Amino acid sequence: MTTQAASDEVSDDPGSRGSVEIKDRAISRTAIAAALKDPRVTRTTGGLSRLTGRELPRADVTLGADTIAVNLYIGVRWPSQITEVTQAVHAAVEEALATMTGLHVHRVNVLVSDTTLDSGPAPEANPDAPQAVSPRPPTAGPAAMPVALLFGFMLLGVAFVAGREFFIAHGSIGGSPWIADATGWVARLHWQSWMIAAAIGSAVVGSSLVFVGVKPRTKTHSGLGDGVPTVWATPTDIARLCSAAAQSTRGVTDAHTVVTRKKIEVRVERDPGFEVDSVDTAVRDSLAPVLSVAAGGRRLTVQHSVAQPKRVS
Repeated sequence: MTTQAASDEVSDDPGSRGSVEIKDRAISRTAIAAALKDPRVTRTTGGLSRLTGRELPRADVTLGADTIAVNLYIGVRWPSQITEVTQAVHAAVEEALATMTGLHVHRVNVLVSDTTLDSGPAPEANPDAPQAVSPRPPTAGPAAMPVALLFGFMLLGVAFVAGREFFIAHGSIGGSPWIADATGWVARLHWQSWMIAAAIGSAVVGSSLVFVGVKPRTKTHSGLGDGVPTVWATPTDIARLCSAAAQSTRGVTDAHTVVTRKKIEVRVERDPGFEVDSVDTAVRDSLAPVLSVAAGGRRLTVQHSVAQPKRVS
């Protein structure tokens, strides 16, 4: 008796041996780890930050067929040079993602979402860090979103009416067909005075929808640095930077900053023992490094008030 043993055949085709899938979470952790290698990047985690999803650094990953796009939100120690920090983080994250995944890194957006006042000396930047290519600036949601929602609800209404007509035609439900009744009503319709108001209203609504549909998205961040920006910060972050710089000035007890599209208004409370002119000059000198990268064409105004003495009961 002879026995023939079957043998498994192993294909030499690499494509038939399986596939490799990289999860978004792994890419996000890689980007965060690369950003934290820079000592000027702060880490905010735990407590309320974890519950609200506002931990920093935080990375939002978008995967394409063979490309990666990342929005990286970081906190920066003040008074570090923000443009240098973000350029170094941009280069480190891009290199780490390309090395780990082997995919093309299409875009890395670095957004400064928080600043932390550091009493120690600011870490020195790496002078050999490569210059980063500027990605697109962050913008708000599409202006056409209300139009899309309106048409979405209209299409759902059309689907409901069509489904009702289908069941009525097949005898599944009773009732009068809406489409036939509406068509007959329109066929018997003649000129009426209310049509003027309806025509005006239709023109106004139609023009509004067209305007909302073509309206460009508004910018939510301001570009930092000279020339083509590589990083953006919100007006709130710029206000925090200005307030921190003003509060570090000798003779200033408190500072509050309001940032609008056209101006930066810094309101300081000075110690009564200091002159207005000397405090004003010192505050403007302290704000100069921040404004050199974050002003964005805004006009600076400094308002002074005398700090009231605290009452001891």
